[in-house]
Amino acid sequence: MAVYRFRVCLEDNEDIIRDIDIKSSQNFEQFHLAIQEAFKFDNKHAASFFVSDDYWRKNREITLRKEDLPLEPEEIKQGVEPKKLMIDTKIASFIEQPHQRFFYVFDATAQWSFLIELVKLVEENSKLNYPACIRSVGNAPKQYKQLNKLQEEETTNSKDPLLAAILGNSDPSDDEIYKKLDTGEEGVEQDDLDSLEGEEGDEDLIEDEDEFSNEEDGNDGYDGDEDKSDNYN
Repeated sequence: MAVYRFRVCLEDNEDIIRDIDIKSSQNFEQFHLAIQEAFKFDNKHAASFFVSDDYWRKNREITLRKEDLPLEPEEIKQGVEPKKLMIDTKIASFIEQPHQRFFYVFDATAQWSFLIELVKLVEENSKLNYPACIRSVGNAPKQYKQLNKLQEEETTNSKDPLLAAILGNSDPSDDEIYKKLDTGEEGVEQDDLDSLEGEEGDEDLIEDEDEFSNEEDGNDGYDGDEDKSDNYN
Protein backbone atom coordinates (compact mmCIF):
# COMPACT_ATOMS: atom_id res chain seq x y z
CA MET A 1 0.00 0.00 0.00
CA ALA A 2 1.25 3.48 -0.90
CA VAL A 3 2.40 5.74 1.91
CA TYR A 4 2.49 9.51 1.38
CA ARG A 5 5.04 11.70 3.11
CA PHE A 6 3.73 15.22 3.63
CA ARG A 7 5.75 18.19 4.82
CA VAL A 8 3.67 20.41 7.12
CA CYS A 9 4.89 23.86 8.15
CA LEU A 10 3.41 26.99 9.68
CA GLU A 11 2.47 29.62 7.13
CA ASP A 12 3.95 32.36 9.36
CA ASN A 13 7.13 30.41 10.16
CA GLU A 14 8.25 27.88 7.57
CA ASP A 15 11.20 26.88 9.75
CA ILE A 16 8.82 24.95 12.01
CA ILE A 17 8.35 21.68 10.14
CA ARG A 18 6.70 18.31 10.69
CA ASP A 19 6.98 15.43 8.21
CA ILE A 20 4.01 13.11 8.47
CA ASP A 21 3.61 9.72 6.80
CA ILE A 22 0.07 8.58 6.08
CA LYS A 23 -1.41 5.72 4.07
CA SER A 24 -3.25 6.50 0.86
CA SER A 25 -6.32 4.63 2.22
CA GLN A 26 -6.53 6.78 5.34
CA ASN A 27 -8.79 9.80 5.54
CA PHE A 28 -8.36 13.53 6.15
CA GLU A 29 -9.70 13.33 9.69
CA GLN A 30 -6.81 11.01 10.57
CA PHE A 31 -4.43 13.44 8.89
CA HIS A 32 -5.97 16.31 10.87
CA LEU A 33 -5.48 14.44 14.16
CA ALA A 34 -1.87 13.66 13.25
CA ILE A 35 -1.17 17.37 12.67
CA GLN A 36 -2.81 18.26 15.96
CA GLU A 37 -0.65 15.76 17.80
CA ALA A 38 2.53 16.79 15.99
CA PHE A 39 2.06 20.45 16.97
CA LYS A 40 0.68 19.66 20.44
CA PHE A 41 -2.69 21.33 19.85
CA ASP A 42 -5.86 20.33 21.71
CA ASN A 43 -8.21 19.56 18.80
CA LYS A 44 -11.04 21.63 20.30
CA HIS A 45 -11.75 23.87 17.31
CA ALA A 46 -13.01 23.67 13.75
CA ALA A 47 -10.56 22.86 10.98
CA SER A 48 -10.46 22.54 7.21
CA PHE A 49 -8.15 21.36 4.46
CA PHE A 50 -8.21 23.19 1.13
CA VAL A 51 -6.95 21.56 -2.04
CA SER A 52 -4.32 24.02 -3.27
CA ASP A 53 -2.44 24.81 -6.46
CA ASP A 54 1.25 25.68 -6.81
CA TYR A 55 0.54 29.24 -5.58
CA TRP A 56 -1.26 28.13 -2.41
CA ARG A 57 -4.61 29.31 -3.69
CA LYS A 58 -7.52 27.62 -1.91
CA ASN A 59 -9.90 25.44 -3.89
CA ARG A 60 -12.11 22.54 -2.75
CA GLU A 61 -12.69 22.54 1.02
CA ILE A 62 -12.62 19.41 3.18
CA THR A 63 -14.03 20.30 6.59
CA LEU A 64 -13.99 18.58 9.98
CA ARG A 65 -17.53 19.21 11.22
CA LYS A 66 -20.83 18.36 9.58
CA GLU A 67 -22.35 21.66 10.64
CA ASP A 68 -19.77 23.47 8.51
CA LEU A 69 -20.75 21.63 5.31
CA PRO A 70 -23.55 23.95 4.06
CA LEU A 71 -22.38 26.73 1.77
CA GLU A 72 -23.23 30.37 2.33
CA PRO A 73 -25.63 31.98 -0.20
CA GLU A 74 -22.77 34.07 -1.57
CA GLU A 75 -20.63 30.96 -2.07
CA ILE A 76 -23.46 29.28 -3.97
CA LYS A 77 -23.74 32.33 -6.26
CA GLN A 78 -20.00 32.18 -6.89
CA GLY A 79 -20.25 28.53 -7.92
CA VAL A 80 -18.15 27.19 -5.03
CA GLU A 81 -17.96 23.38 -5.07
CA PRO A 82 -19.74 21.54 -2.25
CA LYS A 83 -17.55 20.82 0.76
CA LYS A 84 -16.38 17.36 1.66
CA LEU A 85 -16.29 15.85 5.15
CA MET A 86 -12.87 14.76 6.42
CA ILE A 87 -13.95 11.43 7.83
CA ASP A 88 -15.58 10.44 4.51
CA THR A 89 -12.71 11.53 2.27
CA LYS A 90 -9.62 9.43 1.62
CA ILE A 91 -6.25 11.10 1.11
CA ALA A 92 -5.76 9.38 -2.26
CA SER A 93 -8.92 10.93 -3.70
CA PHE A 94 -7.27 14.36 -3.85
CA ILE A 95 -3.73 13.47 -4.91
CA GLU A 96 -3.69 14.94 -8.39
CA GLN A 97 0.04 15.61 -8.92
CA PRO A 98 3.45 14.43 -7.58
CA HIS A 99 3.81 17.42 -5.26
CA GLN A 100 0.19 17.91 -4.32
CA ARG A 101 -0.42 20.82 -1.95
CA PHE A 102 -3.03 21.47 0.72
CA PHE A 103 -3.76 24.53 2.83
CA TYR A 104 -4.81 23.60 6.37
CA VAL A 105 -6.62 26.03 8.70
CA PHE A 106 -7.33 25.38 12.38
CA ASP A 107 -9.23 27.58 14.87
CA ALA A 108 -10.41 30.53 12.78
CA THR A 109 -10.26 32.84 15.81
CA ALA A 110 -6.54 32.29 16.37
CA GLN A 111 -6.00 31.86 12.62
CA TRP A 112 -3.55 28.97 12.61
CA SER A 113 -2.61 28.26 8.99
CA PHE A 114 -0.37 25.51 7.67
CA LEU A 115 1.17 24.77 4.29
CA ILE A 116 1.22 21.08 3.33
CA GLU A 117 3.09 19.53 0.43
CA LEU A 118 3.53 15.96 -0.70
CA VAL A 119 7.30 15.37 -0.83
CA LYS A 120 7.54 11.67 -1.73
CA LEU A 121 6.08 8.18 -1.72
CA VAL A 122 7.69 5.79 0.76
CA GLU A 123 7.45 2.13 1.55
CA GLU A 124 5.19 1.04 4.34
CA ASN A 125 6.98 0.32 7.60
CA SER A 126 5.32 -2.41 9.62
CA LYS A 127 6.77 -0.97 12.81
CA LEU A 128 4.97 2.34 12.44
CA ASN A 129 1.43 3.14 13.44
CA TYR A 130 0.08 5.38 10.68
CA PRO A 131 -0.28 8.27 10.40
CA ALA A 132 3.11 8.94 11.98
CA CYS A 133 5.24 12.04 12.48
CA ILE A 134 8.69 10.90 11.37
CA ARG A 135 10.55 14.23 11.44
CA SER A 136 10.25 17.32 13.62
CA VAL A 137 12.12 20.61 13.14
CA GLY A 138 11.66 23.63 15.42
CA ASN A 139 9.62 24.03 18.59
CA ALA A 140 5.88 24.11 18.17
CA PRO A 141 4.34 27.45 19.20
CA LYS A 142 1.97 27.65 22.15
CA GLN A 143 -1.52 27.16 20.83
CA TYR A 144 -3.17 30.09 22.62
CA LYS A 145 -0.21 32.49 22.73
CA GLN A 146 -1.30 34.11 19.49
CA LEU A 147 -4.89 34.51 20.70
CA ASN A 148 -3.75 35.94 24.05
CA LYS A 149 -1.63 38.48 22.20
CA LEU A 150 -4.64 39.61 20.17
CA GLN A 151 -6.71 39.95 23.34
CA GLU A 152 -3.95 41.97 25.04
CA GLU A 153 -3.75 44.31 22.07
CA GLU A 154 -7.54 44.76 22.12
CA THR A 155 -7.43 45.52 25.87
CA THR A 156 -4.61 48.03 25.39
CA ASN A 157 -6.41 49.77 22.54
CA SER A 158 -9.61 49.99 24.56
CA LYS A 159 -7.76 52.20 27.08
CA ASP A 160 -7.26 54.84 24.40
CA PRO A 161 -10.39 57.06 24.67
CA LEU A 162 -10.05 58.43 21.15
CA LEU A 163 -9.61 54.98 19.59
CA ALA A 164 -12.40 53.61 21.72
CA ALA A 165 -14.69 56.34 20.41
CA ILE A 166 -13.78 55.47 16.82
CA LEU A 167 -14.51 51.81 17.50
CA GLY A 168 -17.76 52.72 19.21
CA ASN A 169 -16.71 51.41 22.61
CA SER A 170 -17.06 54.63 24.57
CA ASP A 171 -17.76 58.35 24.43
CA PRO A 172 -14.63 60.20 25.65
CA SER A 173 -14.78 63.69 27.11
CA ASP A 174 -13.60 66.74 25.16
CA ASP A 175 -10.62 67.12 27.50
CA GLU A 176 -9.44 63.56 26.80
CA ILE A 177 -9.74 64.01 23.04
CA TYR A 178 -7.98 67.38 23.22
CA LYS A 179 -5.06 65.82 25.06
CA LYS A 180 -4.85 62.94 22.58
CA LEU A 181 -4.84 65.30 19.61
CA ASP A 182 -2.08 67.48 21.06
CA THR A 183 1.21 67.16 19.11
CA GLY A 184 3.31 66.55 22.25
CA GLU A 185 3.64 63.32 24.17
CA GLU A 186 1.53 64.64 27.03
CA GLY A 187 -1.73 66.51 27.14
CA VAL A 188 -1.98 70.27 27.76
CA GLU A 189 -2.03 70.93 31.49
CA GLN A 190 -4.66 73.16 33.06
CA ASP A 191 -1.97 75.56 34.41
CA ASP A 192 -0.71 76.08 30.87
CA LEU A 193 -4.21 76.90 29.65
CA ASP A 194 -4.68 79.37 32.51
CA SER A 195 -1.35 80.95 31.68
CA LEU A 196 -2.30 81.37 28.04
CA GLU A 197 -5.60 82.95 29.01
CA GLY A 198 -3.72 85.34 31.31
CA GLU A 199 -1.37 86.39 28.52
CA GLU A 200 -4.30 87.07 26.21
CA GLY A 201 -5.87 89.26 28.90
CA ASP A 202 -2.60 91.26 29.30
CA GLU A 203 -2.51 91.96 25.57
CA ASP A 204 -6.05 93.39 25.72
CA LEU A 205 -4.98 95.69 28.58
CA ILE A 206 -1.98 96.95 26.62
CA GLU A 207 -4.16 97.72 23.58
CA ASP A 208 -6.61 99.64 25.78
CA GLU A 209 -3.78 101.64 27.33
CA ASP A 210 -2.42 102.55 23.88
CA GLU A 211 -5.82 103.78 22.73
CA PHE A 212 -6.25 105.81 25.91
CA SER A 213 -2.80 107.32 25.47
CA ASN A 214 -3.53 108.32 21.87
CA GLU A 215 -6.77 110.00 22.94
CA GLU A 216 -4.94 112.01 25.62
CA ASP A 217 -2.28 113.06 23.12
CA GLY A 218 -5.00 114.26 20.73
CA ASN A 219 -6.70 116.30 23.47
CA ASP A 220 -3.43 117.98 24.51
CA GLY A 221 -2.88 119.08 20.93
CA TYR A 222 -6.31 120.58 20.65
CA ASP A 223 -5.95 122.50 23.93
CA GLY A 224 -2.69 123.89 22.71
CA ASP A 225 -4.33 125.30 19.58
CA GLU A 226 -6.93 127.07 21.67
CA ASP A 227 -4.21 128.71 23.77
CA LYS A 228 -2.40 129.93 20.66
CA SER A 229 -5.60 131.41 19.30
CA ASP A 230 -6.19 133.37 22.47
CA ASN A 231 -2.66 134.68 22.52
CA TYR A 232 -2.93 135.81 18.90
CA ASN A 233 -5.98 137.82 19.61
